[in-house]
Formats: sequence, C-alpha cells, structure tokens
Amino acid sequence: MNSVETIIPIIAMILLGYVLKRSNVLKAEDALSLNKIVINIAIPSLIFLAIYKVNLSILPLIVPIPLICISVGIISGLIAYLILTLKNYPSKTRWSVVSTSALFNSGFLGYPVVLGVFGTDGFIRAIFYDMGSMILFISFGIFFLLMLGGKYSDILKRSLLFPPLWGILLGLLLNFLNIPLGYVITQTLTYLSGAAIPLIMISLGLSMEFRGIKEYIGLASLVSVIKLGIAPLIAFTIVMLLSMGGLEKSVTVLEAGMPSAMLALVLAITYELDIKVSAACIFLSTVLSMVTLPILLFLV
Repeated sequence: MNSVETIIPIIAMILLGYVLKRSNVLKAEDALSLNKIVINIAIPSLIFLAIYKVNLSILPLIVPIPLICISVGIISGLIAYLILTLKNYPSKTRWSVVSTSALFNSGFLGYPVVLGVFGTDGFIRAIFYDMGSMILFISFGIFFLLMLGGKYSDILKRSLLFPPLWGILLGLLLNFLNIPLGYVITQTLTYLSGAAIPLIMISLGLSMEFRGIKEYIGLASLVSVIKLGIAPLIAFTIVMLLSMGGLEKSVTVLEAGMPSAMLALVLAITYELDIKVSAACIFLSTVLSMVTLPILLFLV
C-alpha cells in the first residue's frame, strides 16, 4: 500500500464525522468534547510515548525543523499581508488573513497524516515541526497584544499549559534520565494514544460547515493557495538549500502543506479580528487539503 492510499482512511473518518452530524447521530457541538479528550489526553499520550522511546542521537538532525516551520510561516504571512495591503483591506480583515496564512494545522491534522504515512519515526519529525507552529502562535499573540492591546494571559496560559507541550518535555526528560515506566503505565498510555487519530478525524468532520462560505470565498481561496500550494513550495526550497534529505525533508514539506490552524481562530476571537473571515479561511483550506495532501504525498 502506497502513501497516497494510506491517507484515504483518514479522509474517510473525516467524512464519517460529517455524515454522523448530517444524520443527527452526533451534533457539531460534540466536537468540543472530542477535542478536549484529544488535546488533554490522547495526543499528549501519543507524543509522550514517541518522544520517550526515540533515540536522542537524532536530535541534531531534527532541530532545524521548527526553524523551517517558522520561516515558512513568516514568508506565507508576508505574502498575504502584501496582497491585502495592496488591495486596501481593513486592518482586522488583513490580520485575520495573515494569521490564517501563517499558522499550520501541523498537529491536529498533521500528526495523524504523518503518523499514518511515515510511522513513529516520521511522527517525531512532525512533533518538532509543530513546535515551530506553537512558537508562531505565541509570537502572533504577543504581536497583536502590542499592536491592538488586550490581555496576554490567555495566549501565555494556552501556550505554556498546552498538554502536548508537556508531553514533549516530560518525554524528553524521562528519556534522557532513562527512567522506566513499567508495564501498567506504558499500556495505559498506549490505549489512550490509540484514540487520538479516530477522534481527531471525526471531530474535524463534525466541525465542517459549508454554509456561509460564499461571502468570503475570495479571501478563503487566497489563503488556501498560500497554505496548500505556496507554503510547501517554500519549504521544499529551504530543505533543498539546507541539503536536508530523508524523513526530515518529506515530513517538513508535507507539514508545510497542511491547512490553516484552528489556533488562528483563537487569535481572531481573542483580539477581535474578523472572526468570520478566519473561520472561512480555515474551513476552505481544510476541505481542499483532502485533495491536495494526497497529491503532495505522491510528490514527496
């Protein structure tokens, strides 16, 4: 089975979530509960086990990955900023588009895709790419705070208390100290981590809503082109300049082709940007990624 075929079950689970919502088996608001389980339990367990078991000698190879993520995000955001500035869009709309162009769904969608295609070794690289995404999110929060005013506590709390981040830190610490977990803890975490991928995909399906997209189709299409086409091309250029190969190259380029992050909507809500534009950009790029990701997988 090739890598393109591997992503088909992932897309099928997203569609299952959408069908369950349309048939009233589940409701859109049920996605909130599923997300809490994923973010606070399943994903941290998955990350912790992967980091705990990794050979730390590979760290020098993967340290550049978050820096590439940050670079791709900044360049993508600048492209969006220049285009919307030339077209004289209002400030709140402009920054909503910039943030959705710069931030990647490298965890919530990127983790399942990379894990399904490249296995645990690829997943380790995806975790480090997502670290770059978190740094971008924090940076945007600080920037909007300075520019627009508001409370920085929400951004810092969301970032510093983010359970997947602690999964990384604790995994590295226990790995470095070579502390055994024991059978019971290992099996418990294994069972919990097994819930991550299906819950993520079904939750995404429950969140899909096609109504209202027409009003912002132009801006949402622009963001989709940047996220799904230009961003992976930028990443490919950077990894080639760095002579990066193997899984580092493949995972980095694939993660760069992920749609807009839901965290961009958090920024829009927190700093009173154009929430509807942000939601439209995230939604359309996510839907279109079901088409572009298999193509990108074939290419990488």
